Amino acid sequence: MLKIIDFTDEYKEKLFEIQDFVLLSNDKMTKEQFFDEFVRDTRKYFVALLDSNPVGYIGLYIYDDDLNIIQIAVEKEFQNRGIGGVLLERAKKFAKELNKKSLSLEVDEKNEIAQNFYKKNGFVVANVRKNYYKTSDALIMFCYL
Repeated sequence: MLKIIDFTDEYKEKLFEIQDFVLLSNDKMTKEQFFDEFVRDTRKYFVALLDSNPVGYIGLYIYDDDLNIIQIAVEKEFQNRGIGGVLLERAKKFAKELNKKSLSLEVDEKNEIAQNFYKKNGFVVANVRKNYYKTSDALIMFCYL
C-alpha cells in the first residue's frame, strides 16, 4: 500500500540513492547539498512509502506566494504507477494548507518525459531561462491553485 509521509532522517540515505540513480545530471545534488536540504526551514520533503519502503520523494522550497518543487523522483522500477502524481497531489495539498497560490518548477527543455508528466498534472510553461543548464534551457512551469 502506498503512503505519503513527512520526511524523517531514517530515509535520507535511500532518498539520496534514488536521486543519484533516477535524476538527470543537471538535476542532481551532491550528498552534502542533498542532506543540507533536510535541515533548512524553507524546505519540506515528503516520502512515498510502498509497503514501508521508500520508493520516491518530493522536495519543496517554501517562499512568498509560491511553493517551488526542488526535486521529484521515483525509483525506476516503480515509475509509471502513479506514485509521482500522488506526490504532486500531496504537494498541492500542502501548498493550499500554506495558502500558496501556485506550485512552480524548472525542467530541462530536453526532458520531454518530465514535461509531459507535469502538463498532465496541471502545469503550464510560463517562461524560459536561456542557457540555465550547461547544454540547454530551462522551462519554468507553474500549476496555479
